[in-house]
Amino acid sequence: MVRVTLHDVALAAGVSDSTVSRALRGLDKVDERTRERVRQEAERLHFSFSRNASSLASGKTMRVCLLFSDKLSTWFDSSVLQGAYEVLYPSRYDVVPCTVSTYQQLGAFFSRLPADRNVDAIIVASINLGERETDILKRLTIPTIGLDSRTIDGFDASVLLDDRKGMRDAVALLKGLGHRRLGYVGMPAPGDFQFSSQLRGDAFMEAALGMGMDPADLHRIDVGKTADYRSYEEAVNSGAARILALDPMPTAVCVESDEYAVALVRVLREYGVRVPEDLSVVGFDDAAVAAAADLTTVHQNPEEMAKDAAGKALELMRGREPGERHSMAEPILMLRGTTARAPRGRG
Repeated sequence: MVRVTLHDVALAAGVSDSTVSRALRGLDKVDERTRERVRQEAERLHFSFSRNASSLASGKTMRVCLLFSDKLSTWFDSSVLQGAYEVLYPSRYDVVPCTVSTYQQLGAFFSRLPADRNVDAIIVASINLGERETDILKRLTIPTIGLDSRTIDGFDASVLLDDRKGMRDAVALLKGLGHRRLGYVGMPAPGDFQFSSQLRGDAFMEAALGMGMDPADLHRIDVGKTADYRSYEEAVNSGAARILALDPMPTAVCVESDEYAVALVRVLREYGVRVPEDLSVVGFDDAAVAAAADLTTVHQNPEEMAKDAAGKALELMRGREPGERHSMAEPILMLRGTTARAPRGRG
């Protein structure tokens, strides 16, 4: 069997050997039509380009790290992986997911980066970096992109979610339905990090106070960390108990995530609370579980956000300026069956 060479691909595509090399390595100075023609001919001839050889020749590893702080199987993280893969894989980049759950692990990860550069870019998903980690990012010679981070500080580019708009829309909906006593329920936090989603509690209070609501009628419920409980079910019951203990009980609550909101609704109904007749509930994320549970929620699209972040990474790795270094994704309020007008006399 005759082995296909790079020169064979060059002849078939009508370009030089060096153009084939640059095109298949994802380097710039090759127009997209030529790059696509080379790629098609390489596939037709079943040409296998050695990525190790490519890395040695270009000084690139052809790997992009996605740094997470939670299990990769969660709705958000799996969506981010899918979105980044769809953008990076066609450009011959491998996606390398890494997870950390403590600031000690995060510090160890970042401390190795300057001396152990084994990726061409890093996308950091949802983790609030400390001053030490931010300083390291600023010194790195590879692009760093924040995805759903709490700040753009230290990042070369970022894609953030407008949590404030999401909470304003949710509170405005509840106020328009006649609700005056509102609660916000945070979900148990994994690890010891601060996350971008935790900004939603501040945004809730800011929105409610900005709309003239009485601070005495606003309740913020914090259930602590996952490590505080023996099981997720126990954490859900803790949140439900805190809502039930309020006197008078709110007529509506906003919840940090759909997963926790759906579980809360189930437990509250077991205790005789009718949703939405007695209590309206608004989640956040619009994960698959939200539609299945008919949950009113704030929609975000982490897959599209990851595509945007990966696109910025590609541009920066190629020495180009992204069209917009720091962009903001807008959430959308999704109206479903867990919200209704406030009960008469209890608004």
